[in-house]
Amino acid sequence: MNLLKSFVLLTLASTSFMAGAEAQGIIIDQPTPGTTLSQGVPFTVQITRPDDIEFTYEVGLAIGALACTSPCPDPESRMGDVLYAGPFDPEFHGPGQQYQNFTVVIPASGAGSYQLGILRFYLIGAGPGAVLDQYTVPINVE
Repeated sequence: MNLLKSFVLLTLASTSFMAGAEAQGIIIDQPTPGTTLSQGVPFTVQITRPDDIEFTYEVGLAIGALACTSPCPDPESRMGDVLYAGPFDPEFHGPGQQYQNFTVVIPASGAGSYQLGILRFYLIGAGPGAVLDQYTVPINVE
């Protein structure tokens, strides 16, 4: 019986740790998957940061656009055209979560299927520890 109790406690602890790690992520609100964008025309990338369980210190963010077909490589290994590289400092805009808008342009380099890749580098916790997260959104470019 003690073995079963230990297993249940270990499972609950692991689940809570994973939920905490997941809560540190960001959400790409715009553009939505499958959006069609035009080369040379500015568009908005809106990135939301949910309320964090632990303190995070934002180091930077990079946004890139890569022409590719599925499966596309991870942004960490290949970003494509870098559309933005710099600070990430989301703010509250009324009630709700923190977000930041980035106005970027996909250069004229050909139409087709693209991947919008986002790399976020931040420090977390009392240590703190360094974290590099990557996110992608499939888009179409005309």
